[in-house]
Amino acid sequence: MVAGRYVVGVDGGASKTVALIGTESGKVLGRGESGPSNYHNVGAAAASRAIKKAVIEAQKQTGLREVRPETAVVALAAVDSEIDRAVALRFVRRTKIARTSYVVHDSVAALYAATQGKPGIIVISGTGCVAAGVNEAGEYARAGGWGYLIDDEGSAFDIGRKALTRAFRMLDGRARPTNLISILKRNFQVKMLEDALSLIYANGVSVEEVARLASLVSRAASRDKACKEILNNAGITLAELACAVARRLCMTDDSFKVATVGGSFKSGRHLLKPFTARIKSECPRARVIRLKVEPARGAFLLAASELLNRSDHRTRSRT
Repeated sequence: MVAGRYVVGVDGGASKTVALIGTESGKVLGRGESGPSNYHNVGAAAASRAIKKAVIEAQKQTGLREVRPETAVVALAAVDSEIDRAVALRFVRRTKIARTSYVVHDSVAALYAATQGKPGIIVISGTGCVAAGVNEAGEYARAGGWGYLIDDEGSAFDIGRKALTRAFRMLDGRARPTNLISILKRNFQVKMLEDALSLIYANGVSVEEVARLASLVSRAASRDKACKEILNNAGITLAELACAVARRLCMTDDSFKVATVGGSFKSGRHLLKPFTARIKSECPRARVIRLKVEPARGAFLLAASELLNRSDHRTRSRT
């Protein structure tokens, strides 16, 4: 165990929650993982439990189970309004994972993990999707991330939903032949694709289950034109989120990194090639990279920075 004060960073999304615990100097000592904590999908109580469980798992790795960290920054998906933030802050503080807890949108933590405060843009595409950026002046802007009923175009959910749409359109003769029908029949374990409707509507297929269909689309894209088109369109749509952020921050002529994170970006060249081309068409000096650290790292660094700033403020107040 390392002596000193400790901080926690949490990244909570629609599929999983990751927590990092470590020292105020920024050294990570433990990592924990649990289920989803998007409270719009699973409810505040379940989200709270997932956050608590992830932190406890991280503490177990370090021998800090009985030590209460000073500061926690919890980055959550779908915290899009003041009402969301108030609700999230209440259930996060009930977890008592730290003496002081803060809630931020998940794009804020992911962006900080990618740029550590320098100009740049992050594009997140997992179950949902969002883009966010910061410019030289420190101004922040985001685009997308308004939820699966309104937005999330280019997300894994959107890719899965479009696969379902394309397959059923083919049944009607409204779309070209595709292997998606046989792929989806195997996935739902039905003889006729129409039989999957009872599973989808009557049993209530979840957002996460639809999102998992995206991996089937990715695997079939090299041999199925419909799957390739779905991924191509997703790449362009995700790039448009980044370009919208760049325009709002007056960065289109600047040199900066566009970092990507999330399962959708594991789809390969059929998504990444149009994604990069669309960004380059509007932001020619931008460089697309893959985020090499977990978004939770950004939340952890923000927690360490917040604790340091509070300490500096107290020191200045005494002098």
